[in-house]
Amino acid sequence: MNNIKGIPYSTAEFNKEGILITVPTVPADSTDLIFISHGWNNDRSEAEQLYRKLFENFVDVTANDSAIKQRKIAIVGLIWPSKKFNEFMTQPAASSKIAGGVASTGGADKAASEAAMLAAIDRAAPLFEDAGDNERMARLRELVPKIEDDTDAQQEFVKTLRALLDPEGSKAGDETDEDAAAIFFHAPADSIFKNATQAPAAILSTSGDNTGHEDASGRAAGIGNFFSGAVNAVSNLLNLTTYFEMKQRAGTVGKNGLAPLIDNLASQVARIHLIGHSFGGRVVTAAAASSTTNRLQSMSLLQAAFSHNGFSQKRKGFFRSVVDNKRVVGPILITYTENDKAVGMAYPAASRISGDNAAGFGGPDDEFGGLGSNGAQQMEEGEISHDIKELLPVSQAYHWQPGKFHNLESSKFIIAPKGGDAHGWVFVPQVAWAISRAVIS
Repeated sequence: MNNIKGIPYSTAEFNKEGILITVPTVPADSTDLIFISHGWNNDRSEAEQLYRKLFENFVDVTANDSAIKQRKIAIVGLIWPSKKFNEFMTQPAASSKIAGGVASTGGADKAASEAAMLAAIDRAAPLFEDAGDNERMARLRELVPKIEDDTDAQQEFVKTLRALLDPEGSKAGDETDEDAAAIFFHAPADSIFKNATQAPAAILSTSGDNTGHEDASGRAAGIGNFFSGAVNAVSNLLNLTTYFEMKQRAGTVGKNGLAPLIDNLASQVARIHLIGHSFGGRVVTAAAASSTTNRLQSMSLLQAAFSHNGFSQKRKGFFRSVVDNKRVVGPILITYTENDKAVGMAYPAASRISGDNAAGFGGPDDEFGGLGSNGAQQMEEGEISHDIKELLPVSQAYHWQPGKFHNLESSKFIIAPKGGDAHGWVFVPQVAWAISRAVIS
């Protein structure tokens, strides 16, 4: 047992199947238990740094708050194998001859294109470590010299990526269309590859420092620049494949690991609060959907990396049961901002393989937009509170509505210095303040 500025803190560590490895410790007199999950591309030290920064701000902004002082809060920090990468998993070097232009079939440019594709595969490879994955990665590399013009090679490339995600073919039928997973698994492979060659609607900025980001380079992993022709397709498809792998893993940890843990500990406290950042938003939402306790008081989704239609009835959102079954008693907070380039670029990739090349990729009207970019969309009347529309400064009052979603536009506060990607900047005092108001709701 450790503490963060006096709040008891312990960890719950899971493997990728959701099996609990490290059991957390909860003080006997706790009234409120907070579970917080990191996202993609955080190793253990970075995850705990995020937790510490957020809850140090939590303590600071509630220093004179009598309501918080009446609670005995304990924190459980989740640790799950989301992997750590030092660079974009699929982004060729900015100095590459093919970056931003059309690769020719000439010798030098062809060699540069092949090198970029091989480098993209090598960056993604560490994520895939199941039986047969080394052979599948080797096959992807073997296909690279032929992939520019050989449609058979292109189709095999797509099918090999599918096998990385679902070698037995047992999961594909369960996929929804919220992020084009169904298209990825079931559409003709040649069509998917062709659509993936589309140019991007925008390029992700790489400026800014690395404090608080999910990547030492100040960029979110897996969401790279997209390039022309085959290089663009390889980059785009590897982005999606790594995204789908982390999506599956996050859901498994939430359903099979965190949900049972919550139910086992629920009797020890009066209220439980869930906080998830990035793919951690999927972890805690999957746990909320699968747990059985009636003590889930609040849920805070910080720049969450799943579909903005994930809670929608009309769009058959994957987590609609959270709404229908009233799994959260109090408020559900969603921070979102266009400053989040990671989430903002992930979902347009899904639009590309669907063949949709319309303007406004990733926006609230895009079929494949992200929660961390747009907030919850396509909800029924009365399910979203419109009384509060943005993240507020510290000390301003939040008037939450129990059981409802609160889309908090957060561009004023969740923003990285020097114009970098804001995806990891969720530890700021204003977010801590909003969470504290949900805790006492």
